[in-house]
Amino acid sequence: METKILDNLGLVAGMYDELGIGELVDEWIPQDQEQRHVSIGQCVKAMVLNGLGFTNERVYLLPKFFETKPVERLFGAGISAEYFNDDVLGRTLDSLYETGVTPLFTCVSSQAMKRLKLLPSFGHLDSTTF
Repeated sequence: METKILDNLGLVAGMYDELGIGELVDEWIPQDQEQRHVSIGQCVKAMVLNGLGFTNERVYLLPKFFETKPVERLFGAGISAEYFNDDVLGRTLDSLYETGVTPLFTCVSSQAMKRLKLLPSFGHLDSTTF
């Protein structure tokens, strides 16, 4: 019997999936699924889990971070910690940069508001650039 530590990552992963962030990222960013084991959306999820996992390992240490975590439970069957190596995550960050994180964030936050049925009560406009 093997024990894995889930901590708060189950809640974060569940909300990430509930909001459809990974699917949205995968729709926005073109990727060649035949050349990778995990999608860009899954890589973003891995980095989010790392950042909110109380340890915040460096990106190149992400496989080590997930060694003690139930990776298949967090990402799906057939996914293992070594799939989140620094080469894959580096290409993910490059793809995010090339796509543009500001429009992607706007789309993700808009989708989250719709799925959570949140209605905005006010807006903000920064007019200093006009």
